Amino acid sequence: MESFFAFFRRIWMSGLTTQIVRAILVAAVFELLVWLISLWIRRRLGPVLVRDVGADPSARVRRRRLLVGAPVVIVRMVLYTIALLMILRMFRLNTGAELLPMGLALLAVGLVAANGPLRDAVSGYLILYDHIYSEGDEVVIGELAGVVDQITLRHTRLRTPDGQLLTIPHRHVGTVTNRSRGEE
Repeated sequence: MESFFAFFRRIWMSGLTTQIVRAILVAAVFELLVWLISLWIRRRLGPVLVRDVGADPSARVRRRRLLVGAPVVIVRMVLYTIALLMILRMFRLNTGAELLPMGLALLAVGLVAANGPLRDAVSGYLILYDHIYSEGDEVVIGELAGVVDQITLRHTRLRTPDGQLLTIPHRHVGTVTNRSRGEE
């Protein structure tokens, strides 16, 4: 039994235990930061979310999830990446020489490969943020007219008067006339 306690004391007093405790503390601090920033984002978007008070409840929930969810996911990804790099540095891994350049190269390739979908997502977020139109509104987008059937971050589905369902990527949404709304 004496050897177990000696082994436990030797492991507990080693530098590895201190590093693990520090890593747990860093993870906890970053998790708290994610929570606080998410709360701040929700509060800042409150006035924007009030614009759809009279809309269908399910459409309101979808809009709120997209408007609040996208910035929260981005904040999480950035903060978790920073926390992971800090924790790896605590364990004496040279992140600057190996992981950081490779990660930046992968990020650049990903941005180039996903250029169109990213533009659609940013445009879709701005359409939802500005509340230009919502589901059920009669709109004219460019030369296409119809009733908005669905809005996602990447596209809008428009039901034309003759019953066709058109999918319009948000990067192609230019001039929009909303016939369902009067002066606001």
